[in-house]
Amino acid sequence: MIKRSRLLNAPPKTLEEIYFSEIRPQLYENHAHRHQTGVRTGTTLAEHLDSACQFILTVSRIAEVPEDKRPLLLAATAVHDLNKLDTQKRNVKTLARNQEFLREQLEKACVLTFVVSEDDLELVRKLIERHSGHNISDGSRFLPEDPNIERWAAMLTAADLFDLGIPDAQRFRKLEKELTVAFGRSCNLFRISISEDKGYITALLLGACEEVLQKYGLNPLAIFPDGELFEGEALANIDFTKEIAAVWQSKIDQVFGNNIERLVRATKDGIKVSHQAIQQNIEEVLVNVEALLERKKAGYKSDKIAKDVTKWGEAAGADALIKAAELQLLPVSNAEEFAISEGLKAAYLSYREAGLTPKEVWDKIAHHTGISELQRTAIEPFNGQYGRPLFAAKAAVKGIEGIKEALQESFQLRKESTQISEETEVSEEMIAAVSRMVNLPFAIRLNGGNDLNAYVEANPRQRCSLGSTSTDIDELISDNMPPGTKVQAFSNRLPGGISAEPKRQADSIAALAYQLMAVGANFPAVKKQDPLYLHLALPKGSAPELLRIWRELLKQLAATNAEGGTVTVDELKLYKDNQLEFKANKVVGLALPKRPDFVHTSVIIPLLWGDVNNSLALLKSLRLALEISLSLDIGFPFTLSGNLEVEISTHTVDDRIFGRVEGIPSALIRLLGSGQYKRFKKEEIKENRETLSAERIIERLQCISKLATSVASIQKADDCLYDLARACVRPIELYYVLLRWTLREQDEPNLSVIWSRICEPLNTLLESFMPDENLLLTKYLREAAQVAAEGKIWGSSFKRTAQAEPFTAFIAAIRSQKSYLGLDVIFAALVQQYHTRLDRIREHGVGATKYEQVKRYYELLRKLYEEVYSARPEKFLSDQKTLEAAYLFFLEEARKQLKSQSENDSVETTATV
Repeated sequence: MIKRSRLLNAPPKTLEEIYFSEIRPQLYENHAHRHQTGVRTGTTLAEHLDSACQFILTVSRIAEVPEDKRPLLLAATAVHDLNKLDTQKRNVKTLARNQEFLREQLEKACVLTFVVSEDDLELVRKLIERHSGHNISDGSRFLPEDPNIERWAAMLTAADLFDLGIPDAQRFRKLEKELTVAFGRSCNLFRISISEDKGYITALLLGACEEVLQKYGLNPLAIFPDGELFEGEALANIDFTKEIAAVWQSKIDQVFGNNIERLVRATKDGIKVSHQAIQQNIEEVLVNVEALLERKKAGYKSDKIAKDVTKWGEAAGADALIKAAELQLLPVSNAEEFAISEGLKAAYLSYREAGLTPKEVWDKIAHHTGISELQRTAIEPFNGQYGRPLFAAKAAVKGIEGIKEALQESFQLRKESTQISEETEVSEEMIAAVSRMVNLPFAIRLNGGNDLNAYVEANPRQRCSLGSTSTDIDELISDNMPPGTKVQAFSNRLPGGISAEPKRQADSIAALAYQLMAVGANFPAVKKQDPLYLHLALPKGSAPELLRIWRELLKQLAATNAEGGTVTVDELKLYKDNQLEFKANKVVGLALPKRPDFVHTSVIIPLLWGDVNNSLALLKSLRLALEISLSLDIGFPFTLSGNLEVEISTHTVDDRIFGRVEGIPSALIRLLGSGQYKRFKKEEIKENRETLSAERIIERLQCISKLATSVASIQKADDCLYDLARACVRPIELYYVLLRWTLREQDEPNLSVIWSRICEPLNTLLESFMPDENLLLTKYLREAAQVAAEGKIWGSSFKRTAQAEPFTAFIAAIRSQKSYLGLDVIFAALVQQYHTRLDRIREHGVGATKYEQVKRYYELLRKLYEEVYSARPEKFLSDQKTLEAAYLFFLEEARKQLKSQSENDSVETTATV
């Protein structure tokens, strides 16, 4: 019952958009389950045709093929392996010359509309017949023809070779040979790859590589999860590392240029300004600091400040307080002075970031704010960060203007310490990061020994909590690190340690990557829970045009929330109808990227679900991930994780993992498996129950969602969904969870109506969990329910308790079983007692036939008790609620079958008459 969504709903305008929205989904619909052999073992026919079609779209655009011919090349490519589409296994030449068969295949692939005339069909035939080295064997070889046909046939040949399962070196040689003919010029292939994916910062780096290489005449040919393939006549024999680093730096600067307010923050330790903000616009930073000081001024609380004054005054000592008072160094006493003290603290923190000692810092602050030399000496005993600002505020005669001067000087010092010279235009750190993260098609100066030495010789207190331990390490507080980042060394728990929050060490590029994510994603104003991260990667060999379409789609989805927050889905439509409909939300949903250039080979989408437990957040995130990833027009591999950085998957033939989920709790392992999924059901290994497909997982989640909305209100659907997911550890318990939720929502539910809603998704879900599981248990319960339905063996009404009456009598008999009574006696008594009960409550009494039915009914339950539960009362009674719930639903199923059978018999009788 898998229902696939479509995300590309806008009317297509270009040939590429028509392909991705209409033709590509049809290829997967037709051929997704047809696996190939030989050098393409491990891939499906749909994947091969899709790869070839995307390649032909890219190459035909680079080669400037006329726009009226490009659709014909695409049509020929979509059906080029005619021999694989024929059930009789005829060869390509025979099938290409069979116009009826050719038109039929073109129509199935949704490309027949491109073939308008007989000349068009003839061109398609020629291209198909000549691909993969097939010879020209028809009469046209003796007639003049369009010389471009040879070029176009070479393009189709290259498209067919593009996904060959052979080493890249051999494959690229074959492609270069064909593309040289196709382009009418020399063609060489160059591939860049990344060693690690750090999210938005990696996307900007790949964008910089693309920009620089295009400048030197290379064209993007295909995108891979770990890099990009380019083609060109030749590549200049120079090292582009510095130029790429410069473009990368400028792209990063552009991001932070619009987010300075996020980089100037008021913390409990004072106003802090990040390096990125200073590199952008110092004047704007000063404006933001002044705004925060005004906010501090408005939030002045005299009682709280009095406590701080007492605390830091006592720490300095009585003599220091007396001397300070003599020089008019009195503590702050109003909001204006409090704002000045916070400004002094902000200047102190900024100077310290420039590497100055506390004494040097206060010498400079005194100079700018008008504090005399005597006063400067008198405040020396006070704490530099917290005490001195409280007592020096009155002495700062230049007020806010003096503080702004001090801040400006500190910013200049900090900027100079990391200022890049005009000759290099970029820091050595960025150049080293490019060398380390990107494998470029030319020699690079990468000295891995430095990084290895930095790791081996690092002080234990400088081990990185984020990124790899290298020579470039930043010390950051928790707000500047991903949620949940651990502290490597607790300095405040060591003798002589400080009482402030312990710092976390981070590799500078990894820290910058997280800051880019923090300012570059549409996070809600308030985050109540650590996000999960959905990593979506473009499939191997994707066309650059697919990246453009994907970026445009994400931009449109982000625009759903005009205020720039999260975007969520309509859960009612998703759970009931399996439809993806996005809408704005202020708190939960997807935090989509704000800029298109944050998306390249992959994109990271933070997912937030508010105040829900981690298991439910995982279920909701995975459902959304699968709906997007398996949509008919997307089909992107995914990873769902609590980490920003995940392993780059190249999706080789040997390891065709389509989806990964990290951190599955033990209670959900039966439902979600190992967390590594193939794409299609046919790829599952029957002998290994842990090898599941993304198709099977989404089928299970769709079933559970439908069950949840069938028995619970939409407000409580998530709670019900979580209970059902946990019950999958033992699938038979699903019946009890469903009945419990039904009774919670309704006092006297109509079980017949409930069963009609849940029977299809429930049976599909149970079939998914090994069809032979609990075979004997369900077999005997179903047979007993069938006998009860045929013989109307139940109580005096249609209430739930009356319907389960004969079964609850069985449970009561087992519960009160005496050791000296054998099962023959117990079940004989049950038969007699319930037969008497039926005789009493039926209007006309019951006879011998009913007795036999009751006897047969309890014989089946006795088999259940003996063969499934080994006649052990304690084992049976532990399952009594589950068994009773399953029995009630089986009874409704049996009634439905009897009613359907009766109606069919009635129709047949009427037809006979």
